[in-house]
Amino acid sequence: MQQRSPSKKTKPRLTADSWAPYWVRGLLALGLGMAAYKGGLALLDVHLEWYRGMHGFGLDWVLAMSVLPVATGIVVGVIYGFGGKYLAHFPPALIMSWSYLHTQALPEGVHLLPWAIWIMFVILQMEFCAVGGFIGELLTRRFFSWDNPNFRRADSVPLPDQDEGNPPGHS
Repeated sequence: MQQRSPSKKTKPRLTADSWAPYWVRGLLALGLGMAAYKGGLALLDVHLEWYRGMHGFGLDWVLAMSVLPVATGIVVGVIYGFGGKYLAHFPPALIMSWSYLHTQALPEGVHLLPWAIWIMFVILQMEFCAVGGFIGELLTRRFFSWDNPNFRRADSVPLPDQDEGNPPGHS
C-alpha cells in the first residue's frame, strides 16, 4: 500500500454537505430564497396579487412570473444541494401568501385578484421555482460529485446484503 509523504499536505475536499448540516443549509436556503424572490419582485416593481387590467401584463410581469422564480430556485438548489427542488417550492408560496394577506390599500384602478386565480399563480410560481431548484441541484452535482468516485448521494442508503439462502423479505 502506498503512503503519502509527510511533506505533501492534502487539502480537505469540500463536499455538498460538508460545510453545514442539512437543517442549517435548509434554513439558509429558505431565507436567501425568500430574500431573492422578494427583492426581485421589488426590483421589478410587480405585485402579482394585483389586477390592473390587460395593461398590467407587461414585460416586468412576465419576468416576475417566469425568470424570477427559476433564478430563486437556482439559489435554493445551489445552497441546499440535493433535495433543493423540494425546498424551492416554499419561497414563492410564503412570500406571495404574505403579500396577498397583508394587502391593505390598493391604488386607483387596481383590484385584488380573486383567490382562485391567485392560487393558480402561486402554484405556477412554485413549479417554476422547483425547475430552478433542479437546475441548482445539477450545478451542485457538477461541482461536487461528478469527479468524485467516493460520492454518496444524499438520499441513498446502501441496502443490506441478502443471504442467498433466504428469499427477500424473510430474515
